[in-house]
Amino acid sequence: MILWKSKLGRGLLVSMSLILLMGSLVGCGKNSQKPANGTVNTPLSNESITIQFAGWGDPSEKEVFTKLIKAFEDKNPKIKVNYLHIPSGDYVGKMNTILAGGNAPDVFYVPDGDFGRWVSQDLLLPIDDYVKNSNIDTADMWDSGLARYRYDGAANGQGNLYALPKDIGPTVLYYNKDLFTKMNVPFPDAETPMGPEKLLDTAKKLTVVSNGKTTQYGMGPIWWEGFVFGNGGKFLSDDKREFIGNSQETIDALQFAADLTNKYGVVPSSAALKDLNDSEMFKTGKLAMMITGRWMVPEFRKLSFDWDVAPLPTKDWGGTSGSVGLGIYSKTKYVEAAYKLVEYLGGPEGQKEQSLMGFSIPSFKSMAKTDVFLQPGQKPENAQVFVKAAETQVAGPWTNLPNAKWYDTLAQGLAPMWEGQKSAGDLLNELKPKIDAAIKEGNPALFK
Repeated sequence: MILWKSKLGRGLLVSMSLILLMGSLVGCGKNSQKPANGTVNTPLSNESITIQFAGWGDPSEKEVFTKLIKAFEDKNPKIKVNYLHIPSGDYVGKMNTILAGGNAPDVFYVPDGDFGRWVSQDLLLPIDDYVKNSNIDTADMWDSGLARYRYDGAANGQGNLYALPKDIGPTVLYYNKDLFTKMNVPFPDAETPMGPEKLLDTAKKLTVVSNGKTTQYGMGPIWWEGFVFGNGGKFLSDDKREFIGNSQETIDALQFAADLTNKYGVVPSSAALKDLNDSEMFKTGKLAMMITGRWMVPEFRKLSFDWDVAPLPTKDWGGTSGSVGLGIYSKTKYVEAAYKLVEYLGGPEGQKEQSLMGFSIPSFKSMAKTDVFLQPGQKPENAQVFVKAAETQVAGPWTNLPNAKWYDTLAQGLAPMWEGQKSAGDLLNELKPKIDAAIKEGNPALFK
């Protein structure tokens, strides 16, 4: 299950020097050289070895990965895998402690929001040469999924590859079909985003106020980063050295998102979400539409009412997707065995098993277009919306630079706008110098 954004946090990422993998590093089963970063690459032999794998997930995901690990061990009888399952809410904190101690699991989940910090601290092993000599077809993988796990020593998104995507999680619009039918509102189109104006009109028709109290909201909270991208806005310049989030496109998108609560009352406020979050409100029929990812499908399939998915309600297809990577600890003694596990979990077999559970989109584009993922006869009916979203959405801005203090400054600084105390334009212009300073101070390698 993809757990990113606030659930895992993004942390303040520290920029350090990158030590690249040197020499002729060849694929699995062929290399016994010692990588330049000091890792002891113990070749596979006739003796059994044990590696450790760390991840999180609900009971169903844990069950799938336990099954996958058993299948991996059956295919690789000389490799035993110790599965360390960490609760999602504790994962990043515990991994930070483990990594700081210098004895981390050989393979572990890498949330895309924490990748920059870990890779810039030389905690992850570059895997380009292993991937090239394996059965992984990177040309068939989502570009934005792979790119977010690249690092060139100054910024993320380019350079060497340090993890394979475990999954990719674009966001889409979920809607309660029964409420739409009851209130005689047409369903959202599965092929064309409805756009902000139509979103507002639709949300108004689905909002119910009784005796001065809203008993049903038309729309859930806007995931503002994706809303900005889907409406033509940006946060960073192309060279990532400057904050450009005070452009008119970004201002307009954020102001509209805030107005949905403060001006129009069609989106619940933070106070209204205190007792029930948006997912709980959706499940209890108090919310007609909400934004979330594929990971909610297994849970929503248990609901008694009919529902489906549509594109994000932006001007064009776009938005942001989340992801979790499978990385190898830079100090592992068992590089080849560790990569074999990464290759298995991130490869076709591992991706198929995860997709069949219904909570993730396979990393391979060709597989995403088959019944393995589309699962005809099961909700959502318009599962192809996820595929189009994966094609058009990009990694969130929290993944762009090794040190994400600039993003934290932005996210925290938007509070007065969400509370209706300041306009988006005034606030973003005020924040720009602070964010620019955070970019430069936190990412000095970018300015060399």
